[in-house]
Amino acid sequence: MNICTINIADKDYDLCLNREAVKVIENKGFNIQTFVNKPVTMTELLWFAGFIPNYKEVNQNLSVKLLETYRAEGGDVNEVIEFLAEEYSNFVNAQTDTATKKAKIVRA
Repeated sequence: MNICTINIADKDYDLCLNREAVKVIENKGFNIQTFVNKPVTMTELLWFAGFIPNYKEVNQNLSVKLLETYRAEGGDVNEVIEFLAEEYSNFVNAQTDTATKKAKIVRA
């Protein structure tokens, strides 16, 4: 799992994605394909997802406030979103990778 460490208000946050985070934001309507049509909504959802694995206390509303603070402090939100989008893409692609098959399927 790759991690992106950011600092907001003198506190470090290690952002990353896991299966739970992906499921949460997909259930909230996240779709990488609609990023261009809904950039604010999709950015906020992906940003929120980055907090889910390590910061259960950060809800969606707090994550938006943290995003705004990070931006106000001169942080590059796009850099973080690009990292998280790549992680999302890697996660989704890993789910469909069939290069190594371990299951033995027996058909009767």
